[in-house]
Amino acid sequence: MLKIKFVGAIEGVSGSCTWLHHTDSDTQFLVDCGMHQGTEREEWHNRQAFPFQAARLKYVLLTHAHIDHCGLLPRLVREGFTGQVYATRATRELTELMLLDAARVSGMFTEDEVKQIRWSVLDDDPGFKWGRFIRLAEGVRMNYLRSSHILGACSISISWMVNGENRTICFSGDVGCQTDENAYLPLMKSGQRPFADTDYIVVESTYGGRIRAQEHQDYQLRLARLAEVISHTLFVKGGKVLMPAFSLHRTQELLMDVLHWMKTHLPASRFQLGESAGARSITANVHAPLGRAITEVYAKHLCSRSPNGKFKYLNAELCESLSMHAEEIQTMLQQLVDMGLYQAGSGCLMSMTKPKQASNFEADIVIASAGMCDQGPVVSYLERWGNDPRNTVILTGYQAAGSRGAELMQRATATTSAMNSLAPDKAEVIDMSPFYSAHADQQMLLDFLFCTNGFDSNKPVTLLINHGNPESKYELCNAVKIRADSRRENDRQIKEVKLADARWLNLDSGEMVEESLPDQALLSEIETLRREVERLTE
Repeated sequence: MLKIKFVGAIEGVSGSCTWLHHTDSDTQFLVDCGMHQGTEREEWHNRQAFPFQAARLKYVLLTHAHIDHCGLLPRLVREGFTGQVYATRATRELTELMLLDAARVSGMFTEDEVKQIRWSVLDDDPGFKWGRFIRLAEGVRMNYLRSSHILGACSISISWMVNGENRTICFSGDVGCQTDENAYLPLMKSGQRPFADTDYIVVESTYGGRIRAQEHQDYQLRLARLAEVISHTLFVKGGKVLMPAFSLHRTQELLMDVLHWMKTHLPASRFQLGESAGARSITANVHAPLGRAITEVYAKHLCSRSPNGKFKYLNAELCESLSMHAEEIQTMLQQLVDMGLYQAGSGCLMSMTKPKQASNFEADIVIASAGMCDQGPVVSYLERWGNDPRNTVILTGYQAAGSRGAELMQRATATTSAMNSLAPDKAEVIDMSPFYSAHADQQMLLDFLFCTNGFDSNKPVTLLINHGNPESKYELCNAVKIRADSRRENDRQIKEVKLADARWLNLDSGEMVEESLPDQALLSEIETLRREVERLTE
């Protein structure tokens, strides 16, 4: 029997962790082991006892490097886990950077515990290809499929035998928003969908109740809007542009979009604005200590290829957008990391601040961490630039309640204006975050679940919805039922939709497992001990 128990992300969008036990081979393993983030109640979960014995786990199968999916791996090590963590090479290197940073910031674990993690890197094998099966135990296999969420991200399928028949469960991880039809964000190629003969799909529901506006899925509109804001700020208002950014993935996306502005829109702005734009040199600077280290991982792996010669991750449209070969993009990223400078064109310089260097207040455009504006280099830029109405702050990511970024978001507009009417004596704030979300919305999640890429299968699937707030889960559940009732041609059939909870589920039968209660002798012993403790404390 293969049974499953959801440990984290049951009532929210962090702490992803799922416990599986293959009883025939007595193999226990996890899919992800993430840190809870957000409120004090969420973070309280990080200090609670695991429901499993870490030493008995044989594997952790890691979907990607965001801290809410990998952040408690060092705690597993502290509590006796000596098994292997399966991941792609990019995910391993990004995860190590994220965990080392978390060790310094949170104090929940040590750098030494991070370094003790034992890795098994999937794509170090020269014969690696997406979807290839790897044996986990007698009768249990798994494979990884590419996700478009961030570099190295994957969904994971696990197969096992039941009475001589093969069964499969697919874990979506975080579903990205890039598709074959519209890979609209700059870096990642489309993600892959679950196999047509899958029996179960565990799907995240972060944006299960949200439908993204079409304009925010248009890369040309995003680039045009960004160009409008930058050109207006630099050449009309005579100010500077600050872009707070998360170090992992968002910083690298913005770097590419600013580079596109330099190569494509800046020459046009100079021609249209004449002397006001002039021939002045323009400098864009990336100031993100962790982001710099992460950019080095992107330099190594973004443009890597599979044995068949295809890009493993790269959205090939980026090459066309920048008029650069993949090798030139790789060289550019590595040059920024190693030398801190890249000549982007006539009078255009990209720079990257090295650790312990001072803030570059002379730059015209700055991409700075941290994304929510509460810490990191962005704080000094806001103090220096935030009270000048000539300047513009462009928000490109989620801002948690209570953060400084959330305060900025309250006075943000979606379009450029000569002056922010809510705070005319402060920097203008523009909200471009809807353009950059790396999570699939409701429609994309439905396509991930229903589309079988042309492969015909009459096998109905059971959906287990996890990793979302209650409203998002229920809205996705209802949307799935409506789509299933429409009976579109070639859509996957849906057997049942369940909301994930903390009970054991027998995946062989699809039935909940009754957990055994302590026997009466044990209960009596506990009661005796309780009374003895009361007597001693009196």
